[in-house]
Amino acid sequence: MKANITFFFSVFLICFTNAQSSGLQLLEVGPTAAELSISEAAVATPNGSSSLYSNPALLAMDEKSSISLGYTSWIADANNLFGGINLVKNRRAISFSFYTSGITGFEQRNNPGESNGDFSIQYLSISGAYAHDFKYFSAGLAAHYLNEEVFPFRASGYAVNFGLATSIVDDKIRIGTSLLNLGQMEELDQVATEIPSSFNIGFAIDIFEFAHFKSPDLPILATLMADFVHPLDDNVSNSQDFTPNESYFNLGINLLVSEIVEIRAGYKTQDNVRPTSFGLGFIAEKVTFNYAIVPFNTGFGTVHSIGLQYQL
Repeated sequence: MKANITFFFSVFLICFTNAQSSGLQLLEVGPTAAELSISEAAVATPNGSSSLYSNPALLAMDEKSSISLGYTSWIADANNLFGGINLVKNRRAISFSFYTSGITGFEQRNNPGESNGDFSIQYLSISGAYAHDFKYFSAGLAAHYLNEEVFPFRASGYAVNFGLATSIVDDKIRIGTSLLNLGQMEELDQVATEIPSSFNIGFAIDIFEFAHFKSPDLPILATLMADFVHPLDDNVSNSQDFTPNESYFNLGINLLVSEIVEIRAGYKTQDNVRPTSFGLGFIAEKVTFNYAIVPFNTGFGTVHSIGLQYQL
């Protein structure tokens, strides 16, 4: 059975709008607003269970256990949904999560005329991770069960992440490195989808803390994040905007005001599709609310993301 032009256009659209060349793009898109607002510069920044996708070693560096939820309204009417829990105890952490991405409502036809019905494109990751803090550094391992569905085809596979992280100078400098998405997929209609594997190394530095003498109860802490990303897959993009097999940097900055409000921004080098991002965070006693906005330069629209993290 041959799908019509709409089918092939839809597959192309969902792949291209993620601004990468290989498949399963949800593995490269930050699962929550916290990561998206700093352009995924998260290799050395603990973010609860979502760290499972950037550096699993960070799971053991969280001070408390937490539950994280994230919803992202991606362009082209795609939706990403994330949920996870990170349980921290005695310098160990165990984390579980799910992460989905999909778009529905496409019509399928064999010939011009009445459609055969609607179809969808769906991606799913079900993951688990373990991390241990060895006093001077932490190490972590994560495993993903992956599934993709592009009507009428389905395929499954796996990927693993490895990570190391440490903090120095009274935790004012955090350093992390990770190998991400090492694995493979089954064939999807004769061709297996490429998994976007990469080597990453980065840091997060509290560059200054300032409190005006007239407002001592309004301190501002500035943190700078920078990740170096080296893709390991051999795929070469045909897009003139972004070549994912070239190394690039994810840069982010976070301003924490009075330990209540966070103001964030991020920048991706080598990416003219979504180079910048912005976000806000509001911190209550146990709940943190995050929001991110990611403009696209390709005319497809703007991404909005919201997230909640609850400390147990």
